Amino acid sequence: MLDISSEELTGANDQLRAEAARQGEVLRSLQASLGRLAMPAADRDGAAGAADDDLLGLTHALEQLVRQRESARELTEQILDQLPIPVFLKDREGRFVRCNRQFEQFAQRPREQIEGRTIADFGSRAWTGLVHEEDERAWRSGRMITSERRLAHLDPPVDVVVNRVVIRSGGEPYLLGFLIDVSEQRAARNAMQRAVESAQAASRAKSEFLANMSHEIRTPMNGILGMTELVLESPLDPQQRDDLALVKGSADALLTIIDDILDFSKIEAGKLDIEDVPFDLGELVRETVRSLALPARRKGLALACELPPHLPCAMKGDPGRLRQVLINLLGNAIKFTSEGGVTLSVTMRRALEERCEVEFAVRDTGIGIAPDKQKLIFDAFSQVDGSTTRQYGGTGLGLTICRRLVILMQGDIAVSSEPGRGSVFRFTVPLGQMASAVADASGAPAMAAPAPPALPAPAPAPDPVPAARSGRLHILLAEDNPVNQRLALRLLEKMGHRVTLADNGIDALELALHGGVDLVLMDVQMPGLDGMAATRSLRQREAAAAAGGHLPVVAMTARAMQGDRERCLEAGMDDYLSKPVDSARLREVLARFQGCPDGAVLDWRGALLRLDGDRELLLELAALFIADGPQLLAALERALAAGERDASQRAVHSLQGVLVNFGAQRAIACTERLAASVHAGAHGASTRELAAALHEVYAALGAHLGKA
Repeated sequence: MLDISSEELTGANDQLRAEAARQGEVLRSLQASLGRLAMPAADRDGAAGAADDDLLGLTHALEQLVRQRESARELTEQILDQLPIPVFLKDREGRFVRCNRQFEQFAQRPREQIEGRTIADFGSRAWTGLVHEEDERAWRSGRMITSERRLAHLDPPVDVVVNRVVIRSGGEPYLLGFLIDVSEQRAARNAMQRAVESAQAASRAKSEFLANMSHEIRTPMNGILGMTELVLESPLDPQQRDDLALVKGSADALLTIIDDILDFSKIEAGKLDIEDVPFDLGELVRETVRSLALPARRKGLALACELPPHLPCAMKGDPGRLRQVLINLLGNAIKFTSEGGVTLSVTMRRALEERCEVEFAVRDTGIGIAPDKQKLIFDAFSQVDGSTTRQYGGTGLGLTICRRLVILMQGDIAVSSEPGRGSVFRFTVPLGQMASAVADASGAPAMAAPAPPALPAPAPAPDPVPAARSGRLHILLAEDNPVNQRLALRLLEKMGHRVTLADNGIDALELALHGGVDLVLMDVQMPGLDGMAATRSLRQREAAAAAGGHLPVVAMTARAMQGDRERCLEAGMDDYLSKPVDSARLREVLARFQGCPDGAVLDWRGALLRLDGDRELLLELAALFIADGPQLLAALERALAAGERDASQRAVHSLQGVLVNFGAQRAIACTERLAASVHAGAHGASTRELAAALHEVYAALGAHLGKA
């Protein structure tokens, strides 16, 4: 920015105009005198004295004009010298005609050594070449030419912006230039860039720290909870069983606190994303209330659930985070209520074409919250009673996490309460409405499931299920932690499976390729080769092999940060288990691969297990995939045809993520081979094999829909 006021500029302009007016009067006087002198001699004979006077007046006028011109020059130079930026004027040959005091300081030489000379007389060769090039650009274009230069020879170095423009005076062209020091702006910009890079590095370090903390905390917790559960399933006397149940309850409470801290850290780091997937809202609410029935019963509280009569069964949103908010609010209500009851009510609010606002209200008859505390309870680490004599425990993070999650789901949350009479926590979130859900809510008959696409000739029946796969699996356990090794071995052997152990990624890859196993339980962090790199290598070798094949790989890891599951699936894994591993969840995952050959079109039983036996929801998802699957395949084909590698990989992973829900092993194997081809940069990858496998999936899903 130029450090000169508008008043100074206006004053200088006025002085120049006044000087120009005076010179105009002198010129007019000179013209009049010259006119009289040019009169014919006959006319001037009688006026010799007047002629002498005119000559004298002309001399005085010329002297006055010279003085005024000199005054105008001095005035112009004074104005230029007062400017806070270097200014120069050049002729067409590149000679400096004028410059101001600031330019003298910039050039580090007096004006006498600048004016009448060119830049080549005192500038370096490199600098001279740049100046000539930019001067010529200004002369040729007739426009303002701006360039940025760093004067590294100065101490400290100076960054300047040089502006050049062609002007005209007295019919002659000149090059007017001026320089602006932008060192401070450049320094500020560089400092901002460094700050951004530092913040990004800090964010990456924080994310990595959280991931490592999650891994390091969950690894011993996996051993504590898993071994305790194993011992509880063995013969024990009542006292031992009570003691171990107390250990397990304490470990579960500790895990809850750890999860709260990690969730809060993930939200603070901006690493928590919200899903948008189909789910049954009514079933989610009923299951959530059912899961808290026991603690409510122990306190003698009534726990009720109120749902509207026409609640759509199929909605779209993030069921996991919605359940987390409900469990937290209901858990708090039960904890702070000693008599009476807790009620969860759901109300359908404003409905739009594709989304509707759903309000959840948790009412209790507990201790209530004072008005001055109601503004604080959603702040991190804040509690209504933070004294050392407080009756209720907790980290003070639960409601903070609830509020952040609701905001991430584009909703809002509020509380109304009266001490001694209870509280009401309300939150509203927008949820997507699916086509059949809209029809059900309006009372109209549900939309019929779309017919499956035209199918190719039936594929030959798959080979009989190998004996090893009909029940008892040969499982490769890739795990480097001794405690987790022992726990997993005990659990798997108790379920009747045969286990081969690998304590590093290199051995795990070798055994997966040549060990004759049916399934791999793969840790992510291992010495030698991490689990995801081992899985990628396995998939690449499967794709390159003539026989193809697909060995199921399930991540079993303490990395439980947002996005870890997606990264495992993108690496080629088929499912994901986070530690501490729950034996029921492990049994459910293994059931997907028991009695299901590699080439199976569909695993309906396994899909039902993953949805807790919710057949209606599975049929809804099947109808959706029959309708959306061709569009996903078309998007993949477009991306492949355009040579867009990233888009192709995303499209393959989207298809694979849906197929995993149905246990469609044959189609999944096709997506794996296609993903490996895309990753390897193969051109002209074909979807013909995948398209045929998808048609088989559509047919199998359509058959189940026809039986419904």
